Amino acid sequence: MSIPPGNRLNGLRLDLVVAAVLLSDTLVSGAAVAVGDGLAWYGWPLLAAGPLVFPLWRRYPRAVLLVTVGALVAVGHLHVGPLAAIPALVAIAVSMYRGHRRLTVSLVLLVSVATMLGNWTAAGFQFTGAVMEQSMLVIGWLHVALISGESRRQRDAYMAEAEHTREEAVKRKAADERVRIARELHDSLTHSISVIRVQAGVALHLARKRGEEPAPALVAVEEAAKDATRELRETLTMLRDDEGHRLSRVTPLADRYRGLGFAIDVDCEVDETVVLDEEVDHAAYRIVQEALTNAVRHSDGDRVRVRVRRNEDALVVEVADNGRARGFTPGRGLTGMRERADALGGTLDVGPGEFGFTVTACLPMPSTEPLIPVQAGAEPGGLR
Repeated sequence: MSIPPGNRLNGLRLDLVVAAVLLSDTLVSGAAVAVGDGLAWYGWPLLAAGPLVFPLWRRYPRAVLLVTVGALVAVGHLHVGPLAAIPALVAIAVSMYRGHRRLTVSLVLLVSVATMLGNWTAAGFQFTGAVMEQSMLVIGWLHVALISGESRRQRDAYMAEAEHTREEAVKRKAADERVRIARELHDSLTHSISVIRVQAGVALHLARKRGEEPAPALVAVEEAAKDATRELRETLTMLRDDEGHRLSRVTPLADRYRGLGFAIDVDCEVDETVVLDEEVDHAAYRIVQEALTNAVRHSDGDRVRVRVRRNEDALVVEVADNGRARGFTPGRGLTGMRERADALGGTLDVGPGEFGFTVTACLPMPSTEPLIPVQAGAEPGGLR
């Protein structure tokens, strides 16, 4: 049975639980001494110092290490028992895990020497079996904490590298699959569409040569074949070429639609110099392309405005035409755009805007959250 994310111990809640456990250990150790020989008044705050500062380890790991180990050294002469050393051991492991190896190793060596000298001094400067046993016990646990933190750090680094390698392998496999699909499309569809286009063009040429008016259906077939050839060529190019920014091609994309009776204003902040996630770049370009296609096919306006903005957290794409903004039914185009946005954890907002019919996509960059909430669609009507 899986545990809901809200019920899992992580972050600050986990740190507070660990701090409470460490505090209980040190207080139990102090109480045992207080019941027996008695504990000096300053022993209690020293025992509590390490556990109380532990929740700060994520932001100040070195400070937590120094305070915790310093408190352990300060109560060493009170003979509070091994439980009092647990916070220092945890702090040493955490500091090594965070990569502060030079400070941590130096501090462990210093404490080890101090422990050996302290026990040697207490035994009247004689190396007895008890001195060696007590010293090696403390030094051994210090080094165990040191090694534990470093091994966990290396393990996590190895897992991160393995995950990165796996992602790269998946990307290579996906690239190979795109090339295979492009090859199959080229071998099958491109030839057939080219034949249709050539045959329709020949029929139109012969009709005009005979002085006849070409049939509207034949003209439509030739135009559709031209559009299909252009779209297929662009699709094949996108499948084969996965390098470079696609959004940098927005202006040439808009130029192809300007000849269809639309004035298109493009304002894109992304160019070849901007570092952008490939998936976000691809999805944004496709959304602009589909929105322009919808505007040309279904809008009753004559102007289209394309805006691409990149902020710290997300890429915002807006395509608006000055046509009728009400009475539409989402078709395959809008559905495909929404699926692209959802796949990246983003949102798509479609409907009336200040300019007219507006498509706004918010695509978060990796490790970010969506910025624009999904809003309800407009009334049903024409297909987009």
